[in-house]
Amino acid sequence: MKKRWLGPVAGATLALILTGCGGDSSSGEGSKATIDFAAWGGPEEIKELQGLVDEVNDAAENYEIKLITIADDYPTAIQTRIAGNNAPDIFYLSQEWISTYAESEVLVDLTEYVEADEKINLDTYYEDTLTPSTYEGSLYGLPWISNPVILYYNTDIFDEAGMDYPDESWDLDTFRQAAIELTQDINGDGRLDQWGFTTHGWPPTHQWIWAMGGDVITEDGEVVIDSPESIAGIEVLHSILNEDGSIPAASTVEQQGLAEMFKAGRVAMFMGGAADDLDRVEGLNVEATVVPQGEQRATFNWLASIVASAQTEDPDVAYEALRDMTQRIQEWKIVPPNSELADSIKDIEPRKKDSAIEAMTASMEFARGFTPHPKQQQIDTIVYDHLTSQLIEGNGTPEELATKTAEELRKLLED
Repeated sequence: MKKRWLGPVAGATLALILTGCGGDSSSGEGSKATIDFAAWGGPEEIKELQGLVDEVNDAAENYEIKLITIADDYPTAIQTRIAGNNAPDIFYLSQEWISTYAESEVLVDLTEYVEADEKINLDTYYEDTLTPSTYEGSLYGLPWISNPVILYYNTDIFDEAGMDYPDESWDLDTFRQAAIELTQDINGDGRLDQWGFTTHGWPPTHQWIWAMGGDVITEDGEVVIDSPESIAGIEVLHSILNEDGSIPAASTVEQQGLAEMFKAGRVAMFMGGAADDLDRVEGLNVEATVVPQGEQRATFNWLASIVASAQTEDPDVAYEALRDMTQRIQEWKIVPPNSELADSIKDIEPRKKDSAIEAMTASMEFARGFTPHPKQQQIDTIVYDHLTSQLIEGNGTPEELATKTAEELRKLLED
């Protein structure tokens, strides 16, 4: 299993800036405008989402939202609709796509709407949840979910080893040493069958770089993945992958899966999303805490927003629907990007352990997404191909790999 980010956006598709509307916004005087809303999700999730749509529609005076569900290859489906002059009025868009769409002018700039809206206070949002939705100083989406990476750990494994549980005091050195000590041959057959940690392209390499004060690119597009700080982060990951002996072999992970090995009780610690079910696996005693700290504390945050299509016939009504739908979904999904809802996490997802809720709430103060850039897809591909996959395979030193990756990124961004 090799986790990869989605490939580049087809330039020809997003170059089409068309007019029209995904829904019928002119239904006659006194009637509600129809606002098409595209979203992804499994059957049960979509069923719940439809219930939220119904609630929002019942309270709305100016619009009626029509939910469109896209089960497979969501990005391609959205691009196809845009190219075919059939874009939904509002739709889900994950963080790595927003700058690309904004640059191509296929999204509504929400800045003036939000600034004039008394129902929205951006100051209550965690600052870094808005960054991926911002392009050249303008806001193009409202985040409906944030999913920071936290550290899950199997308390039984720690108890058996007589070791203290991870907590907020742990740094990367403490973490690595514990992972080494917890990697053992439990049944005495001469082969390892318990590991302290597991990673195989997840969490993103960015997280290790951020922890040591580095980055892939800066906000102004400067490539810094070969800076001393970034290389220090890559060295940490390289050591975990190739020197510490605390993780399963790549072939084992590919056969059995990252989270699946943790759920099977074979791995002591795993960095998973806050919304994951890793703390409620039957027969497993699991707690959670924040990820270990490097030179600074940082963790990856998977973010998604609701955006409005520039094709919509009535941007004012589309914005109103977008705002109302976003605010309702924030009361349904964890972790809410709005800090005012921090105390409601247990109500939203009562199955989460208290330790996980504490970890995710604390993590929101330092969680972040990718540095936004219109070429995010290509950037991610280069980082994976020239850095992450090479680290996994043990090819090259951190400095060599960082230098090569930086060269490729500079070629891309200079075009």
